[in-house]
Amino acid sequence: MIKLLFDFIQFLNTVAPLLMALGVLTLLSVLLSKSIKRHAAVYYAVFSIPFALVAIPFVLRLFGIEMFNFNRIPFLGAILRDYIHAGTLGFPLLIIIMYMGALNPKNPYVKKLLSIRKELSILSGFPILTHALIRVTHNFPNALRFFTDNTEYMENARVVNVWGAGISNFSFVLGVLMLALFIPLWITSFDGVRKRMGSVRWKKWQRWSYVLYAMLFVHSLGIQTGGMLNPREERRTPPPAVAGTATAADAAHNRNNRGNAELRQRAGRDERRQSPSFANINVNPQARRYVHIASLFLIFGSYLYLRLGKARRERVRRT
Repeated sequence: MIKLLFDFIQFLNTVAPLLMALGVLTLLSVLLSKSIKRHAAVYYAVFSIPFALVAIPFVLRLFGIEMFNFNRIPFLGAILRDYIHAGTLGFPLLIIIMYMGALNPKNPYVKKLLSIRKELSILSGFPILTHALIRVTHNFPNALRFFTDNTEYMENARVVNVWGAGISNFSFVLGVLMLALFIPLWITSFDGVRKRMGSVRWKKWQRWSYVLYAMLFVHSLGIQTGGMLNPREERRTPPPAVAGTATAADAAHNRNNRGNAELRQRAGRDERRQSPSFANINVNPQARRYVHIASLFLIFGSYLYLRLGKARRERVRRT
């Protein structure tokens, strides 16, 4: 039963990573709300470490200085990749912050989240800025070339669908505009900046967060749609060896390896037949993109429904 549960969690993390990350981070935020509130500076420091480990080597590399690649460290490398990808930490944190404004503030769990909304906003900035630092540098110049010199772009790019390329590159350009909007919103989350602005001015500026949420939906949807229209090419298998170059011993060794591989595959198939589980379900990349797109519509559609319903109730109470 426990193995089945772990297999199911792993299956969800593979097929619907955004929903899985959103659920885990929401649970952790509720459970650690008091700790985050009391020791906010510690959490800021911890979250800033992966950002520094990505940003410092990246900036030094621009000046021709090579540093050790921290991605090679097993556990740390996974965290750094999650920071760069943003779908595991940055994006889900923004969704949690977004949902707080649409949920009932009297709910005890929502109260816990609202008590650390400012802290979560600051924490989200570290993976988001890490993601932007890498993705903007690598994708934006080429994406801009699609619109400024389309002929050259299409001659050099490995794409099969012009519409897909246009959607993807529009999403990359939109990501830069999102970054330009996110940075001021993130900076104004700090207490010192907020006090200098004043509550009235700060609240007016924070309304731009709704524009950021809409751009976030379009950006994510565009990347997934563009990827579906232009799927990545699968790695080609190496060409067969030239006849006559392999010795008889090499040929015998290869036959033994193939025989052992077939035995292992047969044993694996027998084991899977005996103990079926979610781990045996194979979902292709295109199907995962469909699931991701459905997750985006589910998340942002339900938020819009809840937010409009809350605004309608508040309007009725005022009248």
